[in-house]
Parts: sequence; structure tokens; C-alpha cells
Amino acid sequence: MFRQSIPLPAVIARLHELCEGRQTGTVYILENGHLTGQFGLQAGEIVSLIAQEKRGTDALSCLLDIKNYGIAFAPGTLAPERMSLPPTSEILAILDSFIAHGAEPQPKPSPSPSPPSLTGDAKTVLEQTLREFIGPIANMVCADHFSTATTLTDAIDALAAEMPNPKMALQFRKRVIQRLM
Repeated sequence: MFRQSIPLPAVIARLHELCEGRQTGTVYILENGHLTGQFGLQAGEIVSLIAQEKRGTDALSCLLDIKNYGIAFAPGTLAPERMSLPPTSEILAILDSFIAHGAEPQPKPSPSPSPPSLTGDAKTVLEQTLREFIGPIANMVCADHFSTATTLTDAIDALAAEMPNPKMALQFRKRVIQRLM
């Protein structure tokens, strides 16, 4: 079934539904009727991800650049390539964070079973990336937010909120996602 002219939150909600329904097939993401990306699903797990000539999690940030979304699901049709990707719950959590910042609000599907954790490596990447945007006070800002953030998504959201404008917040998110994946 093809649906066009839908907002990003609806695209992500549909992807959640397909994963939770343990579907196998290919989810096609379209912009103005042209293929711009695809998710390969096998028994509800995201096994491949391609968007605008980027592969794997590098492709996630490309989804933010689409202006007029469309989505189609081809059940049973699986992309030929299986990629080394983080767990599906982490990919969906990153996509959910896109909704929280800039897309129209939509009822969220039930939470992922295990949101990505805030590891030491992730904290280092977050602090280094934040330093590029706000300078040397980044370590103090990060220390403050790391004491209350319980997941990687919470930390990214809190630090993006420290940006002086939405455009910088979006750029921060994109860089963090590229570096963590």
C-alpha cells in the first residue's frame, strides 16, 4: 500500500508498526513520488537501510531533508543486502528523536523495549560534538545533563536544547548520529 504526502511522524509510526508486527519486506521512502530511501525488514528487525546514496545508519540523517514524504511497503520483498546495523530499537529511538525536534507531534507507538544506553563512548562523542557548537563550556553542560539523562536519546535531546537556534540543534543531532553510528 502506498501513502503519499504524509508527515515524518506518520512515516516513523508506520515503521514502528511494521517492526512490532514482525513484518518481512521492504519499506520504501519516497519524496514527490521518487524513491529516496528504503528499510529492509526481516521478521520485524531492520536489516538494511539506504537513503540518498548513503548506507547504514549514515542514511538516517538524509530522512530529515525530505520535504514531501511518501511510504510504501512491499511484503516479502527483501533488499538483497544485509548490513551490520545497531539493534532495531536503537534505530527507532533515533528516528523518534527526529520527531521530538522539528516534526509535527503524533501519538507515539509503544516505547521500544530497550532504548539506547548512554555509554562512556557515547558521552565522549556528545561532549566533543557539543564543544564544536558552544566551545569549552561543553564539558560543564554535558556533566549537568549526563547526571539526569537515562538514555542516549534523552542526552541528545537535552544537549540539542542547549543550542541557540533550531538550525544549530538539527546540525548537532545530525553530527552526533553520524559519529555514533
